[in-house]
Amino acid sequence: MDEEREKKNEKNGGSDMKKYCMIVKTESYSGISLWVDDDFDEDWDSPILKGVLKDFPIESRRSIIKSEEIDIINEGEDIKVDPKHYLTSDGVVKSITV
Repeated sequence: MDEEREKKNEKNGGSDMKKYCMIVKTESYSGISLWVDDDFDEDWDSPILKGVLKDFPIESRRSIIKSEEIDIINEGEDIKVDPKHYLTSDGVVKSITV
């Protein structure tokens, strides 16, 4: 067990850390405000409105609701991505310089 721990510490630069990965599901709602003619009366699924959704710049949309939740958590050596940040025990995220 001590030999395995030493190998693990060598991989982690001598520290007692492990890889931890969270897959996050993000959901957001945004608003698009437009001026239209008085006689404009399109259904919500009309080709005109679908075209607006496709072409209207995302950065010009007004954010209404944005939520995030953790979907999956994985930890250990089988994670193929090397983390670029360190989460301290008091909840502070620090950038790791490589």
